[in-house]
This record gives sequence, C-alpha cells and structure tokens, in this order.
Amino acid sequence: MIRMIGLDLDGTLLTRDKRVSEQNRLALEEAHRTGAVIVPVTGRPLSGIPQQVADLPFIRYLITSNGAVITDREKGCAIRERCMSKETAASVLRIAEGEAVIREYFAGGAGFHDARTRDLLWKKFAGTPILQYLEQSRVLVDNLYGSLMKREGAIENLSVMFASRKERDGAIEKLQKIKGINIILPMPTDIEVTSCEADKGDAMLALAAMLGLRREEVMAMGDGHNDLGLMKDAGLSVAMGNSNPEIIEAADYMTEDNEHDGVALAIRRFVL
Repeated sequence: MIRMIGLDLDGTLLTRDKRVSEQNRLALEEAHRTGAVIVPVTGRPLSGIPQQVADLPFIRYLITSNGAVITDREKGCAIRERCMSKETAASVLRIAEGEAVIREYFAGGAGFHDARTRDLLWKKFAGTPILQYLEQSRVLVDNLYGSLMKREGAIENLSVMFASRKERDGAIEKLQKIKGINIILPMPTDIEVTSCEADKGDAMLALAAMLGLRREEVMAMGDGHNDLGLMKDAGLSVAMGNSNPEIIEAADYMTEDNEHDGVALAIRRFVL
C-alpha cells in the first residue's frame, strides 16, 4: 500500500505554464483522503514553491533545493538539512566565472544573485512563466561573494548557467576535483551543485523513516536528472512521459507527460 507520494514539481506536477491541473489536484486530494502523505520534492528553494502548491491544505512537508532541506510547515522550520559550507560554494563559483555566466547561490530558502545575473536572467526568461518564479524567490545583493561569505548558515544549492555546452563541460571537469559536492545537469548548458549528502531520494526516505513508513510504501514521480535518486530509492518509481531517457530506464513505470495529467493517472492506477 502506498502511504507517501514524493512529487517533483517542474516537468512533473506542474504543466509547462507552471500550473497544477484540475485533474492532478483532485487526484492528490483523493490520495490524501486515503491517508497518503503528499510531499513536493523539488530543486526549487522554499520561497520558490508555486502558490498553487503552497495553498494545498494537505501539504505539510516540503523537500527543497534538490534534497538539501526538509521543511515541516506545521512547525515552521527545517527538520533536516544537508548543505555545503560557504567556502565550498565559493570554490565552485570561482570556477564558474565569466561575463555571460549566470551564477546564484541558495540559502535560507531563497536564491541570491547580483545585478549582472539578474539582468541576464530577466532577458533569458522574459515573457515566460519562469519569470514569476524568479521574482518571488530571488534576492538581489550588491556583491555575490561578499554576501555569500557573510552568511551565517550553510549553502543549500548553487545554480550556474553557461553560454554553451562546451563551456559547461569545461567547468565540470574542474569542478570534479572539488570534494564533497554533487553536480546535477538540469539542462544542456546548466549545472546545479549541492552537498554530496544532498539527494532527493535520500531526503524522501529520511522523511519516510521519520514518519514510520517503509520504503515499499513510498511512490515517487519525476522527469529530470535531479530525480534519479527518487527513481532509485522509491518503492515504486514513476517516470513522466516527458522524462529524460535515464529516468525512464530507472523507473518502474511510465505515465503520461506533464501536459496530460500524468501525475493523476499514476495516482489513480497505484494509489486509488
């Protein structure tokens, strides 16, 4: 019996225009009524959770920043963190320098960037639904390194967008020499970097253990490179129809894509 559903957001629960479809919402409500714990598991920081998801009354736990943080909304605090030091984060950002490179760090549930990166991001995503996500989740700082090194807490995640795949691959070769990090490939020219202890699947199973649930009672759904841990660790893994080939190969089952209520169809097949 499935008692926990771990859900990636972008490309999975959310449509291309970043909405929760009515069929997906209804299926989640029905699953909740059966006793299933619904847990968004996303690369977004806490402040980037879409309002439609945040407004779902049955969402208590959130796994954010690619598994770096588990938040209990009822308690109003993080109950598990697997972050990197600011020194490690600074080492990564120094390797990923360049006038056309977009660089951000995530800490305390928000993303931080300087004016140059803000302008590049706004130009890159102008007229798309992603712009609203950026506006609600980013904090502008005068100096990226200065603000990073002044932070008291650890760093959840780093996002770096390069101008070309060749430039990205060159940076990855250098980054692989840094100990204690995990490199995620969300897009052909982008990388995200977390602590090597941060993983969506690990975080999902850690939360399940806190709630007294077994691995066999956990179902996960995802579509991208950062969801590989979800596919490997869940008792039942479901790839979206729009998934990367490696996700489809790792999953137990493939549902429809995120534009055709794939989440709802999987829930109705395996939970309801």
